Amino acid sequence: MNRPTLAEIDLKALDINVKNLKKNVRSAKFYSVVKANAYGHGLKKVVKHLNRNQDINGFCVATSEEAINLRSSTKKSILDLEGPYDLLDAKELLRNKIQFVVHSSRQINFLRKIKNFYSSQPIWLKFDSGMNRLGFPIEDIQKILKEFENKANQIVLMSHFSNFKGNVQQINKFENILSKEKLNIKKSLCNSGGMINFPSSQKDIARPGISLFGSKSNLKKNLVKLKPVMTLKSKFISIKEIEKGEKVGYEGTWRAPKRTKIGILPIGYGDGLPLNMSNCGKVKIKGKLAPIIGKISMDMTAIDLSHFSKIGYKDEIIIWGKGHDIDTVAKFADNSSYSLMTGVTNRVKKVYKL
Repeated sequence: MNRPTLAEIDLKALDINVKNLKKNVRSAKFYSVVKANAYGHGLKKVVKHLNRNQDINGFCVATSEEAINLRSSTKKSILDLEGPYDLLDAKELLRNKIQFVVHSSRQINFLRKIKNFYSSQPIWLKFDSGMNRLGFPIEDIQKILKEFENKANQIVLMSHFSNFKGNVQQINKFENILSKEKLNIKKSLCNSGGMINFPSSQKDIARPGISLFGSKSNLKKNLVKLKPVMTLKSKFISIKEIEKGEKVGYEGTWRAPKRTKIGILPIGYGDGLPLNMSNCGKVKIKGKLAPIIGKISMDMTAIDLSHFSKIGYKDEIIIWGKGHDIDTVAKFADNSSYSLMTGVTNRVKKVYKL
């Protein structure tokens, strides 16, 4: 079990991020988004740690399967963001005391068949303010509310931003409807980007996600200090020199311009290193960047070591994380921090540290 490729998860950095994000929140409750295996960081370990934090009021996941799987790890509120797929799904969520989003007339039709919602079960009604993905037309708020007025003792109106750095139109659309209808009801509008970039969108419940794990990709610069929680790293399993003109990797997409020292890392797209980082990504070695050369394969990646006079098998190679920001790494190949984090596969060993 000594393969040197691993993801180090810094739980202390997670605490720091929660604390610094919370400083920027007025009075909204904090529902941490931990979908997709806590953005690749390990759902149960992350939730077990966050569960102790009094600033965390609940957790959001994407699917019913994620929600039910999480229930054994926390007594705090859990929200299923996609909502139930059918009547059986809805009954299972209610049985496990899991809150869920209602976003379509199809869901309403099968929810009508449930005679009694639990009296304490909040219902999250999702309205489309511009994302054009899930949600009722925002103009139908009153009609939809009437459907649920006798079903639950707590309603939360919610929406979702389509643009993390320019949400003014969506915020205004939401506010205008609420003002027009004179609704005194709980509201949840923002994710990480909205929460920090547009404080007026915080409402009653904020839903921070990727920022908890250290990415600033959706934030205006210097508004909040965040630390990387995941550091993906490895060590070389081969270091050698190749002659001028020799090719590297499948299909020989990189050719040595001179006699060149190269290193082979035991990580590839089978571990979650995106194939589109071939010939354009960079890793960090001893504080210096080194380019990925050739086509990334399923299990291995080649690195150009031309600018390193001393390099050995014990040297740590940072794929992304501490000292090699994941947001920067994502830009190498027009990728996203979301994709990198959630793409780390189960083959990569996770090591948790406090």
